[in-house]
Amino acid sequence: MKILAPFEKLFTPYALIALNLAIILSAEFVGGGTYFAETGLAHGIAIVFVGLIIVRIFSDYAFNDYILRGFLQIQLAFFLFLGLVHVYEYLGLDVYGLNPEVVELSVMASYLLWVLGILLALEFVFRIYSKRTVVFMSVISAVLVGGFLMLVGANISATIAESLPEWLPQVMLAGIVGLGIAGISAIRNIRELMPVFREYSHYAIPAIVLISVSAFSEYFESTGALEIFGVSEVQILYISHFLVYAALSLLLIGFGKLKKPMGIYTEM
Repeated sequence: MKILAPFEKLFTPYALIALNLAIILSAEFVGGGTYFAETGLAHGIAIVFVGLIIVRIFSDYAFNDYILRGFLQIQLAFFLFLGLVHVYEYLGLDVYGLNPEVVELSVMASYLLWVLGILLALEFVFRIYSKRTVVFMSVISAVLVGGFLMLVGANISATIAESLPEWLPQVMLAGIVGLGIAGISAIRNIRELMPVFREYSHYAIPAIVLISVSAFSEYFESTGALEIFGVSEVQILYISHFLVYAALSLLLIGFGKLKKPMGIYTEM
């Protein structure tokens, strides 16, 4: 399938930079700079970016290759999860008025799980290519399941939410940084094993950095720490989402590079 073929020229670095700048300027000036926050459009744009990535992955002829197919299927699942998280963030904060600390903590947790998802996808490739055991994948999967259950529990039970330790956000941030570094290292290693990932890595690595920084912004949004410096809650929301848009834009380009693999993959 070539669903996005007519729009390929819009997914170039320059076009996406222009799009991101247009979004930033619109968010800052339309409706007095609060329209995107009040209407949930800030979350909606993130969902659109996620949707474009999902379609791009799903329509990719790299699915013809067993290794790339497994990698992309895992990525597809976690981008679906990331899209649902942004729907939840909008509904939780702007529609149902859920506890903002729980919502922001859940978003941070989702970024942590997303980085773990990258490691899981990369480990799938390493396991096949290097004939590794399934132990590491099993550990990652167990952590993912445990983290997801904690996230769900905190949202459906006030008792569980209140029992969460105060230091949990800091531990999660440390985890995102640590796993982000591990993810970057894994991407650097995999591009040496499989050159098909080389161009993809140029975009995936900075995307991980941006998502990690966005997690810190979510933390500051939940604590109000930046408000003492005159940064409004709306601006903190915008900063975190601008970082996410940039990261997703990079990944939109990066996955496109897997659609044009080099070497033997071009013959598949």
